[in-house]
Amino acid sequence: MDQQELEFEKTLDDSKMLLDDASRVADEDYEFTLEGILAEFGGASAQKKPVGGEPPKPAVTIPMHLPEPESADEPEGGDEAEETADGGAMGDIVPSLDTPQSFSLQEVLSRTVQEVLDEQKQEPVLEELPPRRKWFTRKKPRVETEELYESGPEPAEKTPQRPAPAKAEEPPEEPEPPIEETVADYRDAMQNGRRVSRYAALITALMWIPQILDHFHVLPELYAAEPLLSVLPYFVLLALLCVLGREVFFYGFEKLASFKLTYELMTALLCVAALIDTALVFLMPSRTATGALPLHSVAALSMTCALWGRAMLFRALYDSFRVAAIGDAPYIVTVTAGGAAKRSGSSAGFSVTAEKEDVSGRWQTVVLPVLFAGAVVFSVLSTVQVKTWTLYFWNLSAILAGANTFAFPLAYSLPLRRLTRRFTKSGSALAGFRGADTMRRSNCLILTDTDLFPPGTVTLNGLKIFGEESGKVFSYAATMAHASETGLSRLFDNLLEAEGGKLETLSDLNFYEEGGVGGTIHGETVLFGTASFCRRMGVTLPHGLTLKTGMFLAVDGTLIAVFAVKYMAAENVDWALHALHRARITPVLAVRDGNITPALLKRKFGTDARAVYPQLSTRLALSEKQGAKPCALIYREGLMPYAELAVGAKRLCRAVRIGNFLSLLASVSGTMLSFYLSFVAAYALFTPFSLLAFLLLWTLAALIDGVFADKY
Repeated sequence: MDQQELEFEKTLDDSKMLLDDASRVADEDYEFTLEGILAEFGGASAQKKPVGGEPPKPAVTIPMHLPEPESADEPEGGDEAEETADGGAMGDIVPSLDTPQSFSLQEVLSRTVQEVLDEQKQEPVLEELPPRRKWFTRKKPRVETEELYESGPEPAEKTPQRPAPAKAEEPPEEPEPPIEETVADYRDAMQNGRRVSRYAALITALMWIPQILDHFHVLPELYAAEPLLSVLPYFVLLALLCVLGREVFFYGFEKLASFKLTYELMTALLCVAALIDTALVFLMPSRTATGALPLHSVAALSMTCALWGRAMLFRALYDSFRVAAIGDAPYIVTVTAGGAAKRSGSSAGFSVTAEKEDVSGRWQTVVLPVLFAGAVVFSVLSTVQVKTWTLYFWNLSAILAGANTFAFPLAYSLPLRRLTRRFTKSGSALAGFRGADTMRRSNCLILTDTDLFPPGTVTLNGLKIFGEESGKVFSYAATMAHASETGLSRLFDNLLEAEGGKLETLSDLNFYEEGGVGGTIHGETVLFGTASFCRRMGVTLPHGLTLKTGMFLAVDGTLIAVFAVKYMAAENVDWALHALHRARITPVLAVRDGNITPALLKRKFGTDARAVYPQLSTRLALSEKQGAKPCALIYREGLMPYAELAVGAKRLCRAVRIGNFLSLLASVSGTMLSFYLSFVAAYALFTPFSLLAFLLLWTLAALIDGVFADKY
């Protein structure tokens, strides 16, 4: 037999053996026995020698011992105990290897996997050493993973793990007292501040009038030669002014306890230094011989400005809270991702936001400590230079007066007071600088249908019905307009009420980008929208149609009615759009009426204020009714109060920032100039009048925006 025939016979034998194995596996009644498995895979109890002298192939060895019975606290899903003939569990009986035992292949594999898991539990647990901390390397947080399957009871020893770092908790919101209590507190503070500031202004005038007369040589020479006339009255008046302005002292030291140095403390220290220097002039002739005039009048004016600024701040906040205490506001102004929006909601949190610190206070707490430290050092250097220790308090008061400009207490309170007075007349209230700054950052104003065309400005100029009853037409049109929540809802509701109809049941309401809505009424497909919308939906319109602001009603693809809608421009809306345009605030048209577009605003008002017309999905999201975290409250209808708040908030932030910047610039330049003049002992140039002129010019430049903040 040749080689080819031998290979053919060998192939037949292999095929026969494979067919026998396949038929055995395919037999449904075939059961796997333990002895059979051991015999086939080379177990210890029965090993077969390979046929034909071939080397044995590697086989998987299944462990011989059975798993221990499961404890009661093991998780569910393990092997169920099989009952024997006498009612005992199979796991409680150790079977003999001589007696053939039958097991299913699934049961054998399940037990094998369980034994492997038990062996892994018995292995000692190696503790993981903490990684070394490297410089400039942030430690990665431990990533916790879930188990892919349930295992038995946890081992006694566990790998020690470091506790997870605690999450940074957000600071709790400040509790808001009742608005009535807030109004009462600010009313008392406002009345007290107004009374004290008036007395302080009177005392300051009494201090400046004799000096002005003496400067122009109106008073006799006896006034300048007698300290009882030229020094002692000023000491008494300045001391009385310090007593009246004790709240400035208390507030300044209270802020200093929280490591904040404000203009109140600078004013208090200036008055103390000027008071001590005035006493030295009266008591020590050597101090008078230097020729440096005391600066008690400048210190008095600085205290008066501080009291005046606090009184105006209390007055502005009192007016805002007094408006908020009227009741629940119909509208609140909140800021969303699309800009500032007028919505319905609660006024909770308004007073807490209004009482927060403004940007001028934050800037001053950063710069004023540096200037105060410089004033202390410069006064020592100037005193050492002139070698007259009695001039130390004069040098200190001179440098503090140059550093503490009059505009500090007025940079925020003056524009806020003027704007609050305007907002109060228009029936609105602003939540202080924080509310204004939040609105200013968005620089966008969300406008809805009723904002641009309030009720009464949208009228029906005519209609035409094609082959349908008027009752059905009015009911369908009013139902679609009411469901779409556009500015046309009230118009068609009034039309339906006049005809004695009722709203129908609408289902499957859909909004379309082309400017219309669709739905199902009594099984009929109803479309309601503009002419371009109907053409896109395949509705045939009359030829020669020139209606620009019409609404079309179609049922099952057939036009049944045309409504000629007229939009009239309201005077307050016209003013509001032009005010927004001048303030460079972008209107965002969150409208649902397909006729209201920037082109319509351009035709009706002469300007679209550079309005943004977003996509339909964005317009629907921005036209939501509810809101939270109010920045302002509105108690009147119309776009005018809404636009006044937006423009006024932007002007307030601008006035505060410019006034604060110029105040700090004046403070720095005044500190350096005062130090130079005191260092070179130029007392003839450094007089109370020259210092007053310097401070007033800088104050006027810093407050010019605040004075005209409400003029728009």
